[in-house]
Amino acid sequence: MKHPEFEADHRADRRTWLVFAAFMLASYFEKALSDRHEFLRAGSEHPDLPWLTQATSHVVIVAMVPFITTMLSRFPMSADRWRPNLAIHALGTVAFSVVHILLMVMLRKLLTPMVFGFPYNFGLTDLSSWLYEYRKDVLTYALIAAIFWMNRVVEQRTLETEATRTEAKDRHRLTLKSGGRTFFVNADDVIWAKAASNYVEVGTPAKTHLARMTLTELERLLEEAGDHHARVHRSYIVHLDHVSVITPTGEGDAVIELDTGETVPGSRRYRDRYAPAG
Repeated sequence: MKHPEFEADHRADRRTWLVFAAFMLASYFEKALSDRHEFLRAGSEHPDLPWLTQATSHVVIVAMVPFITTMLSRFPMSADRWRPNLAIHALGTVAFSVVHILLMVMLRKLLTPMVFGFPYNFGLTDLSSWLYEYRKDVLTYALIAAIFWMNRVVEQRTLETEATRTEAKDRHRLTLKSGGRTFFVNADDVIWAKAASNYVEVGTPAKTHLARMTLTELERLLEEAGDHHARVHRSYIVHLDHVSVITPTGEGDAVIELDTGETVPGSRRYRDRYAPAG
C-alpha cells in the first residue's frame, strides 16, 4: 500500500502533465515559427529546418521530465532541506543538459539527411555550443521543476486539509499550525477566536494559540466538529455556551460578554446566529 503523500504527488503529476503537454505544444509552434521567420529573412535554402530541430529538442525534453520529477521526489525543495538539495539539483541541470544535447543531436543527425538531404552539424567539439544550450536548459529544468513542485504542494495542502477535517469530524479535535509546530485542541475548549491578519487567535481555558489559517477555515472545522460555536462578527467566533450577556449597542450591533469576563463585538449581520429571535 502506497503512502497517501506519494499518491498525492502522483495525482498532482498527472494533472500537471496535461498542462505541461499543452505548454510544450505551444512552445514548439512558437519557437519553430520564429526560427523559420528568421531563416526566411536570412535567405536560407531550408527555411523549414526549424520544424525538425525544434521537434527533436522538445521531444527529448518531454522524455526527460520523469528524470526531473524523480529528482524532486528524492531531493525535495522543502523548507528544511532546500539548501543541500538545491546543490544536487544544480548538478541535475548539468546531467539534464548533457543528455538533452546528445539525444537531440543524435536525432537531428539521423533525421536531417532523410528529410532535407544534407548532414546536420551541431559542433559538439565547440564548448560555446554546449554553454549556449546549457543556459537554456537550466531555465527549462527550473521551469519544469517549479511547475511540478508547486502542483505537488497544492495537492499536499489539499491532503492536509482533508486530514484536518477528518480529525475534527471523527475526534472533535482541531489541528492548528504555527511557526512550524502543530497543536491539537479539543473543539469544545475553544471559547473564542479572532482573526489576526493571516492568522487566527484561538482562546482556550489553558492559553491562546496563534494559528496560521483564516477565520472561515476555522469556522468550517468547528462545524465539522459539531460544537456549539457561531460567527458573531466578521472577525470573531464564540462558543455560545460561554455567552453570558448580550448588550445591544444600537443599529442591530451588540457587545457579547463571555463567562470568562472577556467581551467581543457582535455584528447585526450575524445577529441571528448568536441572538435568535424569541
